[in-house]
Amino acid sequence: MRNLAIAVFSLAGLLAAPQAAHAQTCKVCADQRAACMKNYAGPACKTEYEICRKACKK
Repeated sequence: MRNLAIAVFSLAGLLAAPQAAHAQTCKVCADQRAACMKNYAGPACKTEYEICRKACKK
């Protein structure tokens, strides 16, 4: 279940809004992490957040 959540959030991070909405995309990462922490363990959420932040920087 945890792996599925990581995959879903990773895919969402990679398919995030284009470069024009860069700041908004980065905010989405924080929102996703907060939602993840309500349902899953910290390490899974940390990994997903780091992947999202990397995609956000591109």
